[in-house]
Amino acid sequence: MFRGIDDVDWASMSHAYTQSATDVPELLRGLASHDPVRREVALDGMYGAVHHQGDVYDSTVACIPFLFELIGNPAFADRGAVVGLLCSIAHTADAVEEAYAGDEDDEDFTGFDEDDEEEWLRHSFAARVMVRERAGAFLPLLGDPDPEVRAAVADALARLHPDPAGVFGALCDRMPAETDPGTARSLACALGTLAERYPVELGTEAARVLQDVVSGTPDPRLRMTALTRLARCAPGELPPDTADIALDVMRLAREADELGPPPAPPERPHTNTLISHVRELHAEHRRSLDLDDAADLLEELDTELRDRVDLRCALLVGQLGSPDPRRRRHAVGMAGRLLSGWRAPDDEPLQALARLLTDDDLRVQKAVLSELRYLAPAAHRVSEEVIAYLQTWEHRPLEADTPFASLAVGMAFEVLALQGDDRVVPALARILEAVEIPGQLARWIRAFEPEGAAPLGPVLHNRLAGLDNRTPSSDQGRLIDALGALQDPGSVPLLTRVLAEAEQVCTTKDALRALSAFGPGAAAEALPVVRQLWEGDSVADEHRIHVAHALWALTGDTEAVLPAVRASLRSRMWSERSAALDLISSLGRSGAALAPGLREMIGAGHTPAKAAIGLWQVTGEAEETVPVIVTEWSATAGQRPGMAACLAAMGPAAAPALPLIRAELASPRRHTNDDSTGNMRYDVAADVALQTDCRRVLAGFGEHPDTPVR
Repeated sequence: MFRGIDDVDWASMSHAYTQSATDVPELLRGLASHDPVRREVALDGMYGAVHHQGDVYDSTVACIPFLFELIGNPAFADRGAVVGLLCSIAHTADAVEEAYAGDEDDEDFTGFDEDDEEEWLRHSFAARVMVRERAGAFLPLLGDPDPEVRAAVADALARLHPDPAGVFGALCDRMPAETDPGTARSLACALGTLAERYPVELGTEAARVLQDVVSGTPDPRLRMTALTRLARCAPGELPPDTADIALDVMRLAREADELGPPPAPPERPHTNTLISHVRELHAEHRRSLDLDDAADLLEELDTELRDRVDLRCALLVGQLGSPDPRRRRHAVGMAGRLLSGWRAPDDEPLQALARLLTDDDLRVQKAVLSELRYLAPAAHRVSEEVIAYLQTWEHRPLEADTPFASLAVGMAFEVLALQGDDRVVPALARILEAVEIPGQLARWIRAFEPEGAAPLGPVLHNRLAGLDNRTPSSDQGRLIDALGALQDPGSVPLLTRVLAEAEQVCTTKDALRALSAFGPGAAAEALPVVRQLWEGDSVADEHRIHVAHALWALTGDTEAVLPAVRASLRSRMWSERSAALDLISSLGRSGAALAPGLREMIGAGHTPAKAAIGLWQVTGEAEETVPVIVTEWSATAGQRPGMAACLAAMGPAAAPALPLIRAELASPRRHTNDDSTGNMRYDVAADVALQTDCRRVLAGFGEHPDTPVR
């Protein structure tokens, strides 16, 4: 093995930790060892130094011929891991090209010239060329006795071999002969990869092969893998009964699990390496969440279906109703990701989720309520299920040793409060006498009808009165916000005292904001304290805009606050500019003198959407605002609710934005869903408001879309 390895001038090379790579030959020999511990230590060293964090050095390039020599010798073990190492080394250059993708549109981009890049970058491209030149050595390994090698080379061939058509034929020929289930799934994945990389040349044929696998194989996991790859590379070729196929696969997987556990993975040594540590952490994580391969495959399919919400919802409903408790638990998180990021075509997914509140497993109940908190603005049809759930606790004590139960009941209250269901107000008033004030309490109160939340006023008033106004706390801020949302005139003296005694700017801002909500009639006695702050020098310049807002709210004197608003519009601080725009939204036409400053903000690109909305609010002229909204609609998706509300108030002047409004309502995604992967939850309340205002815009033009707000 490794003929000529000692003839290489390793001392002149480097890797991540030293300027001399003389330790690399020992790592290579370690990969060829018959001792599994030594092999793992050597592989860890290769990733830790020679290919550190994906980088490629001159020593990395020098290793490539020896790594190929190793994988071609069936006398050695763990060659699949070495194939993976070679693929990772070759893919570094791909990652660089992806990082540069789009830079050619930059007027300052002078072209991508490898010769002008740093040394490590030249090594990355040299490594990719060297691996691709030798990729033919992977083809014979499709029949290697080691299934891990066969699985690894399938992906390597799909990504690195210069003859994709030849690779496609070799993979298709191997598929019927493959006896290892995991390797068969790798072959299906490789076929999907080829279809993605060469859609014109191979896409149609690969889709046909994957369809045959979906319909023809008895292995449920292989069927699911093929279905997932089909969803990714050719979503238009998915069978209409995709959800039924996937649910049947999950049923078969469950029945197979009941017959016995799947074959155990190959035994791996425990070593003092990062590789070993990560492997054990991963295994422990999966055990703690009770995960299995079937759950992974289902989640991957759900992700790849993307905007096929019809299929995803059918799949979700089936999983939420599964007889397997483990499948139901996993489906709850799947429901949260789907329904907070996409608009469901009907109410069935939410109702299926709410039905799990009757599940015997308290963990499932808690998980369902946790997701319903995100989905509450779109989940009014499930209020009765949540009420019924709370009623089951009426005669069950929430003992100190059942924290899950207490938490679950609290979340049920939160769901109903966010829906504005005032049936919970009496019980909520009793609870708020003792518990920590919820962080979302002000939002809950705003969701109720004004008179419906009134019983909360005395409780919150007494809680705030018992605090030291000079010492800010989370409870204090939340109580101030909540009393501002309630707008009970009886709380004005207390809020005025809090404002007068406040020693921290956060308390001052909270009290000013709360008093501003009352208006000039109800909070007149707070005016002297507000004027004292306005005329004194105790408030920093960046916070004067908050005093200005309160002064205007209590007096209606626009002229007095215009200088402060102008100054804040020119501030370098986003928070100060945003506060000024919030005040402008209240000023209306009386703030017409601020139009030049708003035009300046638009020109400078400082929150142009909000500035354009403010310009329309103070001038009533849509000619300048609508073009900005049309431009910013795609650029700043998070601002769409405000822009839609503005368009809805414009009437016929909103006509240029109609194509955007129609496209928004036709989209299956919530407006801030950028297709990020992971355990994301999106702002459903803002999206529901956006849909409502978009429908108002269309109604003004006599259009009434069929899609409901969800």
